[in-house]
Amino acid sequence: MDNVFVDTNIWIYALIQEKGNGTKHVKTVELFEHLQSSARIFISAQIINEFHWVLSRKYKISDNDIILKVKDSISKMCEIVPIDFDTYLDSAIIREKYKISFWDSLIVSSSLKNDCDILFSEDMGHNHIIEKKLRIINPYIA
Repeated sequence: MDNVFVDTNIWIYALIQEKGNGTKHVKTVELFEHLQSSARIFISAQIINEFHWVLSRKYKISDNDIILKVKDSISKMCEIVPIDFDTYLDSAIIREKYKISFWDSLIVSSSLKNDCDILFSEDMGHNHIIEKKLRIINPYIA
């Protein structure tokens, strides 16, 4: 069973269906159906925070409704891990070595810390390998 880490936008596509993201919504739901039986899913507190921010700002969803989505959906599907000081320090090394953004380096560092083999993200290079261990997969690329 693989350990996988799932980036923020993937959760948004899974839980919010809007005009223009229908194909991504369907693919994401299928992805999660597969992952629930074949992998351990991880996210960090950062993902929860970003998810909340986007739903609040972009979709104008109330705090209480977002909290319910996190509580009733996300938290039941995955393990939510903290970002500790070591993760923060490791992210600086990752950021410098792979020339990725501050926020993405925290996600990569969290993925590595939790022994993830795959990071699902549409924002980082598809099929890119980090530290000879973590493969970044964009689930929307055929």
